[in-house]
Amino acid sequence: MAKKSNTDNIGYRISRIHSLKFSFKDIEIDRLNQIFETQNTLAINTSTSLNIDKEKSTIIIDINTQLIDSEKDDVLVEHSGRTVYIVKGLDGVYNKDEDNFNLPDGLVIQLFSIAYSHARALLATEISPTIYKDKYILPVIDPSVILKKDAK
Repeated sequence: MAKKSNTDNIGYRISRIHSLKFSFKDIEIDRLNQIFETQNTLAINTSTSLNIDKEKSTIIIDINTQLIDSEKDDVLVEHSGRTVYIVKGLDGVYNKDEDNFNLPDGLVIQLFSIAYSHARALLATEISPTIYKDKYILPVIDPSVILKKDAK
């Protein structure tokens, strides 16, 4: 019989999903069309934060994104989406000596993937009444590639 590890008892549920921040620059539709039609004019910046609260047994992942007009170095759309997870068994992966958590890579990838999907949906909802609604959506990504880059 295989020996059980501390990660075998981890379970999670989503507690809350919401936007922390949303802003957009109202520009002329002609300029917006030009930006989206011209190659190398747009950039997307993303950043991620993961916070663990041992006492509350929560993991919070924030996905922050910016759509940038590269020609003018101007932020057109900015959004931060948050997903809060309640995690059962979090104390089982806590390393007291190092004061950190040894979360399995697969779990981190899964939590990030869900949070990124939430950020995409939240942004789509926030952007729907703006001129960006038919133009901008966060791209689909492979979360394991992003997290490997972050680990380096």
